[in-house]
Amino acid sequence: MVERLVQVRTPLAPTRRDWPRLLEELAHQLNDGRVYDRDLSALAQQLEMVLQAYRRRARLTGAPHVY
Repeated sequence: MVERLVQVRTPLAPTRRDWPRLLEELAHQLNDGRVYDRDLSALAQQLEMVLQAYRRRARLTGAPHVY
């Protein structure tokens, strides 16, 4: 029997500072075709949820409106 310690990296939840970079990367992957067409429907649903949450917050804080 052989035992060894294996470390598995666990991704951290993105912080507020990570989101602009992550969304930019998503835009690049969409433009480059690295996101499969079959995944666009699920992505659209999640993006709509994000936009709804952003719009609610923007109305309260005066942040720029996103169409």
